[in-house]
Amino acid sequence: MEQEGGLSPELLIQRALRKGELEEVILREEIHWRQKARVKWVKEGDCNSKFFHKVANGKRNRKFIKVLENERGLVLDNSESIKEEILRYFEKLYTSPSGESWRVEGLDWNKAPGLDGFTIAVFQDCWDVIKEDLVRVFDEFHKSGIINQSTNASFIVLLPKKSMAKKISDYRPISLITSLYKIIAKVLAGRLRGILHETIHSTQGAFVQGRQILDAVLIANEIVDEKKRSGEEGVVFKIDFEKAYDHVSRDFLDHVMEKKRFNPRWRKWMRGCLSSVSFAVLVNGNTKGWVKASRGLRQRDPLSPFLFTIVANVLSMMLLRAEERNALKGFRVGRNRIRVSHLQFADDTIFFSSTREEDLLTLKSVLLVFGHISGLKVNLDKSNIYGINLGQNHLHRLAELLDCKASGWPILYLGLPLGGNPKSGGFWDPMIERISSRLDGWQKAYLSFGGRIILIQSCLTHMPCYFLSLFKIPASMAAKIERYPREGSAWHQVILSIYGSHSNGWDANTVVRWSHRCPWKAIAQVFQDFSKFTRFMVGDGERIRFWEDLWWGDQPLGVRYPRLLRVVTNKNIPISSILESTRPFSWNFNFCRNISDSEIEDLESLLRSLDHLHLSPSVPDKRSWSLSPSGLFTVKYFFLALSQFSGLPSIFPTKLVWNSQSLSKPSPLSG
Repeated sequence: MEQEGGLSPELLIQRALRKGELEEVILREEIHWRQKARVKWVKEGDCNSKFFHKVANGKRNRKFIKVLENERGLVLDNSESIKEEILRYFEKLYTSPSGESWRVEGLDWNKAPGLDGFTIAVFQDCWDVIKEDLVRVFDEFHKSGIINQSTNASFIVLLPKKSMAKKISDYRPISLITSLYKIIAKVLAGRLRGILHETIHSTQGAFVQGRQILDAVLIANEIVDEKKRSGEEGVVFKIDFEKAYDHVSRDFLDHVMEKKRFNPRWRKWMRGCLSSVSFAVLVNGNTKGWVKASRGLRQRDPLSPFLFTIVANVLSMMLLRAEERNALKGFRVGRNRIRVSHLQFADDTIFFSSTREEDLLTLKSVLLVFGHISGLKVNLDKSNIYGINLGQNHLHRLAELLDCKASGWPILYLGLPLGGNPKSGGFWDPMIERISSRLDGWQKAYLSFGGRIILIQSCLTHMPCYFLSLFKIPASMAAKIERYPREGSAWHQVILSIYGSHSNGWDANTVVRWSHRCPWKAIAQVFQDFSKFTRFMVGDGERIRFWEDLWWGDQPLGVRYPRLLRVVTNKNIPISSILESTRPFSWNFNFCRNISDSEIEDLESLLRSLDHLHLSPSVPDKRSWSLSPSGLFTVKYFFLALSQFSGLPSIFPTKLVWNSQSLSKPSPLSG
């Protein structure tokens, strides 16, 4: 109709309305799949792609519990029995045994919704409509200290810790709390954060203003390094709390807050937030049971980290009291001989002790007493002891004394290596493994080019930052990370697999069988022109060929000294195999016969020219683009160089190349 005579005004209006409705449906579908996928690094360029569908379905499949092994070892495969078993487990976990008591603005708008089904985004978008109702809820809570049980109800969802999860302990419980409670808890948590530094000891680094995670890692590394250099014996004891948040005694928490002189109203608010907690388990999309919790703190509750910090601080005070009585020695560090016995970051706790058995028995007793009164029991089977300047037999005896495991250095503490050498390659293995696993994941197959660029940027810029905050990365390791998006890319692996490697060790083979559909053939045809403008920068000499590559002077050494090239055994030999990095250089040319007088003259000339050569064993060889000031390849400079040699016009055919119409994507050069 539009081609024949155009649409009438009414039809144009109808078409615009239908188009708007279609775009609205597409947008809603995109939001639906993005929320289900919950991939934070992806930007708008891959909206509603197959990637989101695969991630969302993959998450659902991983969370689906088909079979479960109970405490007696029986395997349950019936949906109802699985729900019953999970409900019993958490009912037992969050309920105190009868008669037991202790005796001696920053909310993420897109988090998973709780029982009410609302995300924080709903409250943010509808603030003008609901703010008065929210103020009334806050006012009522401020006066009474009571939270309605339906407001504080939550679902417990199990997320697998590993791929072959069979037992409940193989899953991580996450509480989905209502958005209304989350807002109340966030306000209280913000006020707690502002005063915790006044009451929490300096050895605790988590959730206290002015302290950060890197403080603990830096202190621990400095202490261990100084102890190793001093030659003195010592041990480091790293403990694991059993179900840390889940086992906290609420009566003990209230007592600690009273001793720390928290206002009675504050304690009433905390009791109101904790006493009204009830939960149901959400298994494979179905809910089961409602249980009232009488102990423990919920994961994902904004208050939980701060309340846990208050409880864990009691352990610090007990250890400091033991130090004052000389029952614990700790480590003496620095010129001022400052005593350090432990560091805490939330539930990550590490102890520094002498090798005296009396000290270790005192430490074990303190942990047992603390576990009894607070509910935070130490899982000694998952705790480890590490020796400093200590023999293995002695270390194993101390491990038996503590009922824990003896382990070696380096260790991971708060995600960073402790007790290792940053100059060694193994020190950086955890970071390399994380980057590699992210980049090699199956998800890349469902991303556009722009999406893959965003993934690479997120891995190669953000993931190493935590390591680099404390440790200087060796140049060879930095180069290895930089090569991931190039040598680890799919196209690089495919081309190498099909055509093999070039004899230069840097490129894919340029001798290609002809095929009208083979793009690599066309690319390979310009290799000779490309290679004219590349130069090699010598590092460790492992990849640069001594005779055939252009790395010294304005010609390859084989071209400059053809008589020497004719009598060498291996013409592709790398620099590192001919000369060593230490001076004076020792040479190993491997001539196939005794050389003549004229060849000796060439050899003397070669050695004189190489007298100023320096090798850098810790830096890998590099290849640079000689036409560009930065050393990086650019199409512009390559085109201008080809134009000069071939007589083509030096004006680049921009319109011809960039005339294609395509959808907008994230720029590969954007941050």
